[in-house]
Formats: sequence, C-alpha cells, structure tokens
Amino acid sequence: MSSFTPASPPPARRRSQQSPFLALGVLVAASFGVFALELATAPLSDTLHGSLVEHGGLYGPAVDDGEWWRILTAGFLHSGLAHLVGNLIALVVLGGVLTLAIGPLRMALTYLAGLLGSALAVLAFAPDALTVGASGAIFGLAGGALLVGWRHRRLLLLVFAGAWILYTLSSTLFVPGISQAGHLGGLVAGAVCGWLLVGPGAELRGERAALGLVSALLAALFALALVV
Repeated sequence: MSSFTPASPPPARRRSQQSPFLALGVLVAASFGVFALELATAPLSDTLHGSLVEHGGLYGPAVDDGEWWRILTAGFLHSGLAHLVGNLIALVVLGGVLTLAIGPLRMALTYLAGLLGSALAVLAFAPDALTVGASGAIFGLAGGALLVGWRHRRLLLLVFAGAWILYTLSSTLFVPGISQAGHLGGLVAGAVCGWLLVGPGAELRGERAALGLVSALLAALFALALVV
C-alpha cells in the first residue's frame, strides 16, 4: 500500500467551503464577548456604571478630548442583557437576510457604515449623552437592504427592510433613553452604503470595487465624527 498527502484545494474552493455567515458570527461573538467584559467591570448588574462603558461609550466631550476610539467601541457595548439580546436578534435577522442578498463582505461594510453614521449623528445632535448599543449599526443594515432592494429590483428585500424600519422607528419613537439620532444616522449611512454597492447597471459591484468605495465612505464618516 502507498500513502500520499492530498493536494490542498485551490483558493476558490477553500473560500467556497467557508460559511457565508462567518462575518455575521464574528459580529455576534464580538458583542457577546464585550458584554461579558462589561459584566466583569460593572458593579453588580449596573453595566452603565461599569468602567468599560464609562471609557468606551460614545460621549461628545470625551471624543473632543482625544478619545477617538469611543466612535468605534460604543457600538459593541450595551446597557444590559435585554438591550443586548434585542439588538442581537435584529442583527441575526437583518444581517442574515443581507448576507444572503449581497454576501458577507458587503454586509459587514454596511454594518460598519451604520455604526459610524450613527456615531456621527449622536455627536452632532446629542453630544452630551453617554450612548451605547449596536442599534445604529443594525439600522445601517436596514438602510443598506432598503437601497439594495430598490436599486437591484429585489421586491421582497425592499418590502422586508421597509417594514422593519417603519415598525422599529414607530415602536421606539416615544420610548425614553433611546437615541433616535443614532438610529436615523445609522439608517442614512447604511442607505448610502447600499447605494454605493449597486452599480449603474443595477448589478452588485464586485467585492474590490465595493471595498474601495465603501472604505472611502467609512473614512469620511469617521473624519466627520472627529470634527463635528
């Protein structure tokens, strides 16, 4: 008998064996992991007064003093277990739908656009409030799905995203403690990202083109958040 070492599959085949939901899983795992760290730094269950939130939550005066990382870290922090679970359910549903529609890379780019757009809006309209949560980034997914559905002629995606946006905005409009500026900022940024992801022929841009265009959008949103 003879033995041999199987040849490694070509790169394209290796990529196809990866789960399309890997990026979504990383986002969910990151939120769970950060929340575990929050609990470790919080007095009892009061995570809003834990050191991780105090040093990572979005707070305008602190950003003005040079703590730029808050623009990014606030989107992965949550005020409590109910806040975390509610956001993660929406993330799995919207992120899963958008991943199937446009792929994991474009979904992740849309999520980041929503996160930065949400932070920019909060710093512009409610800079003195300590703000945490992934809902702005999730609204970015909804905005991206809305524009992709419209420009790509995907009726089911368009209707689903529109219905989610209307329901969520209307059900939280008068709820105290919810940053509507963050929601709307994420929605607009995600919509702009969705518009960039679809080319003039109503077809999805290639991953390289999408990465280039959306990276420019992300850089612009981050720069504006620093100077607003």
